[in-house]
Amino acid sequence: MLDKLELTKNAQFYKLKNGPLQSSINDSIIREILDTSSANIDPEQSYILDDFRKEKNLINNNIKYQYSIRIFPTIRPVYFIQNELTKNALKDRIYAFIIIFEFDRYIGIIKKSCSNISEILEKNFELISSTAIAETFNDSDVSFQRISLRNMTVSDKAIRQRSYEAPDLKGTFSTHAAGRSIPLFLKFRQGSTVKTISGTGRLVESSNRINFDNAALWIYNQLTLIKNGGGKKDFLDTFAKQKKLHEVLKQTKPNAILIESSSLYDQLIEDGIKIKYTNRKGIDAELKSKELDRLICHLERIYSIDSEGDILTKFGRAYIRINSKTLTFDSSFLRELKVNISGRDVTLQSYIIKNGFYSITFDDPRYMYFIGNCFQDDSGISEINSILDMLIPVKNMNSITSEKGNFRKNSVRFSKKSIFELVENRHKRDDYIFCDDLGNEWADHITFNKRDSCINFIHSKYSSGSARNSASNSASKLHDVIGQAIKNLGYMYFSKTDFIKKFNKKFRKKYTPPKSTTQINRLRKGYYQPIDLYLTDLLGDFKLHRKCIISCNFISKNKITNEFAKIQNGESVKGQISQVLWILSSFSHAVKEAGAIPIIYCSD
Repeated sequence: MLDKLELTKNAQFYKLKNGPLQSSINDSIIREILDTSSANIDPEQSYILDDFRKEKNLINNNIKYQYSIRIFPTIRPVYFIQNELTKNALKDRIYAFIIIFEFDRYIGIIKKSCSNISEILEKNFELISSTAIAETFNDSDVSFQRISLRNMTVSDKAIRQRSYEAPDLKGTFSTHAAGRSIPLFLKFRQGSTVKTISGTGRLVESSNRINFDNAALWIYNQLTLIKNGGGKKDFLDTFAKQKKLHEVLKQTKPNAILIESSSLYDQLIEDGIKIKYTNRKGIDAELKSKELDRLICHLERIYSIDSEGDILTKFGRAYIRINSKTLTFDSSFLRELKVNISGRDVTLQSYIIKNGFYSITFDDPRYMYFIGNCFQDDSGISEINSILDMLIPVKNMNSITSEKGNFRKNSVRFSKKSIFELVENRHKRDDYIFCDDLGNEWADHITFNKRDSCINFIHSKYSSGSARNSASNSASKLHDVIGQAIKNLGYMYFSKTDFIKKFNKKFRKKYTPPKSTTQINRLRKGYYQPIDLYLTDLLGDFKLHRKCIISCNFISKNKITNEFAKIQNGESVKGQISQVLWILSSFSHAVKEAGAIPIIYCSD
């Protein structure tokens, strides 16, 4: 049967953990992997092939190895037929397999359509990371043809993943903000061979299908390269570095956790998943829309972690769980909520952890944990001064009492001491001021200034006095408004046609807040008629630049400066301050990458 196999060069590699329990790979370890992987076998069928730890020699080489293989049929429910009478009767039959190649303390696994074996493997083995696989070659010896990057950002509205493709990205890819980007996928040409490495440590080599003996030889060669390592990484070293969790924990401790509530909500909506709980009668009930809104509101806050690892929340007991290679959390509150995945109920906590909808910061803000790994960004601290330069104290910001104020039917302007009124006064010398708030908005205010050759997109956010004094609430509010601004960055490069269309449909009308009417013109300053010619001149100006501006009353430049000075001096700070640094850094990088200037109006 082995001689009939045709396999692809597609594998993951593992090394047996060092520890007192196991000094070498034994029968029980391999048996457990095989049994777990084949848990989805069709119960009415048997294995097509089941070889256990058999010895073999590599082709033309006196190197012995052991292999184990299982090939078996498995069935999957058919989900596209919703008829209750037939949906459980119709099933897809496919064939699954797993092959384990053993070389001393290392294994290589090629598999398809098996049950999940990640937990079993994690108990006994260390995954050979994508970073270690990348150490098998020198940057100068390969051409990077494609790279996918995950931004180190706590903003769930930011661009979280980007892809670049070229004959060779070295020399053509801009490394601006690369220190905050994590390579998730690499495709490169090495001689005549094209390989890909994924963030999960999977190596794929493009080639024709090969037989079993050649697959074993390929696994051995890759493990040899991994053991030798030492490749020079001039290009890849510009990106964020993956760090081992235990090394990070020797230097610093977790200090705050953020549930990516918007991402969680979007995924639940996209997959049509309802959140359930068991009521007092012992019956499962779905959360209603208002209850779901309250839950998301509760989850979107940033929660501090004390020195004992407890998460400071009023909703049940919660704490950080430190595993061998991962950081997770345990929340009595989230364990009471359930979601149904592929016909099986799991806790909302498990769903959040499995999908990576959370991030953890540390006392040392250079480190961050998310998507299952620790990463180090050395650029974060070094750019503190440039981040502080974004903060511009605005006169009277301390006296702001609302975002827009109160409205009457005859109101022709926004209330005094509102952020909207402050913004319009701040930009009263601009040629045009538009209020784009509500509806399909690009920003709260858009202003044009031909004299300064500038287009401004301004996003405003207000917090009450009590909220202003809470660092946690400030971080959450800042996260929200910056996320909105980042999401709308693309609109800053509008065409004249797009803006004229928006002008005619929206800016010629009155501002109409919910459940009210006003006499406030959306065109706050400027003239209707010459807008076409004005835009032609403005957009054609070679000096034209754009500013993305956040206007908020809950950020104090003096307070932020003092806290960031502690970070620069190596002193510990509250978790919310670390989150504020990450949020501001994310905003700075996202706006600069879009070719605009980031600015934050704040209090002194």
